[in-house]
Amino acid sequence: MNEGTKLEKKEVDLELQTNEKLSTKDMQGTKIGEVSDFEKSLYFEEAKPPVETNKPKEEVVPEPVATKPEETTPVETAPVETKSQDTPIEQAPTTKETPVTEPEKNEAEAILDFAQQLDNMVTNYERGDIIKGIIRSVSKNGVLVDFKYKSEGFISNAELGLSAEEEVKEGDEIDAYISKLETKEGYALLSKRRADYELLWTKLSDLAKTKDAIEVEVASNVEGGLVAEYKKSIKGFIPASHVVRRNNEDLGTFVGKKLAVTVLQADRQRKKVFFSNKFATRRLNKTELSALLEKLEVGEIREGKVSSIKDFGVFVDLGGVEGLVHISELSWARVSHPTELVKVGDKVKVFILGVDIENRRISLGMKQLKPDPWVTVAQKYEQGQIVEGTINRIVPFGAFIQIDEDLEGLIHISELSNKHIEKAEDAVTVGQKLKAKIIKLYPDEQKIGLSIKALEEEPATEADAPVSEQ
Repeated sequence: MNEGTKLEKKEVDLELQTNEKLSTKDMQGTKIGEVSDFEKSLYFEEAKPPVETNKPKEEVVPEPVATKPEETTPVETAPVETKSQDTPIEQAPTTKETPVTEPEKNEAEAILDFAQQLDNMVTNYERGDIIKGIIRSVSKNGVLVDFKYKSEGFISNAELGLSAEEEVKEGDEIDAYISKLETKEGYALLSKRRADYELLWTKLSDLAKTKDAIEVEVASNVEGGLVAEYKKSIKGFIPASHVVRRNNEDLGTFVGKKLAVTVLQADRQRKKVFFSNKFATRRLNKTELSALLEKLEVGEIREGKVSSIKDFGVFVDLGGVEGLVHISELSWARVSHPTELVKVGDKVKVFILGVDIENRRISLGMKQLKPDPWVTVAQKYEQGQIVEGTINRIVPFGAFIQIDEDLEGLIHISELSNKHIEKAEDAVTVGQKLKAKIIKLYPDEQKIGLSIKALEEEPATEADAPVSEQ
């Protein structure tokens, strides 16, 4: 060969060596955890915005260069989808809520509305419940009732419990007792008669608390009182002592008559009811009572009738409502028992001290109708003055003497006599008139202290006794 050929061969060898170095560098294996230059180029391409061109670019594929197997370590990489330059590469997907369209929203609301309607249409009941229903149809055997259950209810004529004057029609609302929820015929078995009976007992229990007046019809008279019917369904007893009788009339005269009564007691379990005609005549219904209480004003003077007397005071009927005169409000003077001043049936004037509309209580007074004697006591009496009065009561520690209409003083047991006495009764008696000396006067405390022994002559001592002449 000539030298020209040698030079050409050297140049070719040099070029091959250069290409081999480049190819070996490009095709070198990627270590685990590292990112290859090829993947970097892909990421770099993805980061670039796509550029649209009229002419598609040819994809350049590098020529494979053979390398020795021992020089590189194969690493599996995820396949990469190759796209043309004019097609934008999709970004990584992001999680977003799928918007609900208007038709889907309307459909969901319709389902909820339908479920709500089903809940309203069907109610769970149990045997023994009392329900309200609407009569859907009336036949010669009874009525069908809609009471928001999966099946209608049937009430036979016998269980309607209607009188000859009563009738029912379609659309009427009716109370019914559930006797059976399901029958072979496919409907529930109901009873209006039983429902009315149960509701009457509930009402009687409430009336026993409120004491409102109701009307009953006397069915018969028995020993000790009257048997009366309420709404022709429930029988009760009126004790003879609770029947208002004029001129001691016979109980038999009340049979067949209607009486106003209040419920004293209603025992559903034992099926016993006790009425009082006496209490009903003294009471008004709640509406009338409230109206009367609102008319009463504190400070008014009213006339009433003594209806009952207790140890703690007197009840006065003011025309349908009673008020209490406490024993301390009967008189300015001390009172041992109300019977000392009044008796049942007396007409009296009272002073209204207070009105409690909510609890229906009226506080009355009688002593307020007279001047307070303790206001002027200091003007009429003074310490050391001798007064005359009547012993009106005796107590273990002394005796009270009335020196004025509403004024009394105390003679302590130590002031009853100069002699030692064990009991006040040994020195004075109730109703005895005598004189006493005022030794204490406390108008603010409403106290007057009196003494009898202060008026007695002091007994002569041995030193004062005359000496006899011998």
